[in-house]
Amino acid sequence: MVTLWWFALPLLAVLGAVVAVRRRPATPVLLPGLCAITAAVPYLFLIGYAAPRFLLPAYALLALPVAHGLVHLTTAPAHRAGRTLAAGLVAVGLAGHLAVQYVVLEHTVDGSAASRADWARSAAALHESHVRPPCLLSGYEAVPVAFYTGCGSAQIAGHDASTTLAELTRAAHRVPFAVLAPTGGRAPVYARTWAGEQVGVLRAYVAPDARQGR
Repeated sequence: MVTLWWFALPLLAVLGAVVAVRRRPATPVLLPGLCAITAAVPYLFLIGYAAPRFLLPAYALLALPVAHGLVHLTTAPAHRAGRTLAAGLVAVGLAGHLAVQYVVLEHTVDGSAASRADWARSAAALHESHVRPPCLLSGYEAVPVAFYTGCGSAQIAGHDASTTLAELTRAAHRVPFAVLAPTGGRAPVYARTWAGEQVGVLRAYVAPDARQGR
C-alpha cells in the first residue's frame, strides 16, 4: 500500500495531461508536468545517490495534472450514479493514502526521536573520553553525532567525502579526533591500533592524543 501510489501517480498525471490536451488550454497542465519530469530525471537516473525527499519538487509540480485527472474521473461518467461511484472510489483512495501516510509519519517520528536520543548518548560518552570542541569525527553516522558533540565531521569516502586520509591523519594530531563504527564494526586501517570503546549504540576509536587530553 505504501508504494501503490508510486504507480498511481504517473498514471493519473498522464490522464490529466491527455484530458488537458483534448479540452484545451493544455499549457497550464502540461507545463508543470514537464517541469516535474525534468526535476525528477536527474535524481532517478543520473546520479548514484538519491533520497525520497529529493523528489518533493516533482511531486508538487505533478499535483496539477494529477488533480486534473482526478476531476475527470469523477465527472466523466454520463450517469449520475456512475459519477457518484467514481467520486466515492476516489475519496476512499485518498482516505487510504492519508491513513498510510499517517502510519509512515508516526514510524518516522518515532525512529527520529530514538536516533536523536542515541546520538545524544554517544556525544555525552565522547565528551567523557576527552573528545570535546574543537574536535573532529569521522566514520559511521559521524555527521549527526558531530552536531550533538559540537565537533566538525570529515569523511574520506562516500557521498559525504570531504578530505583525504593524509589530512585526516594530520588532524588527529592537532585536535581531539575519533572514528565511529557500528557496534561489531571494525576500525579503519589507520585507527586499528587505537583503543575502542562503546559510546551509546556506536563504537568509537579515539586518537591517542585525545585520550591524553591534548
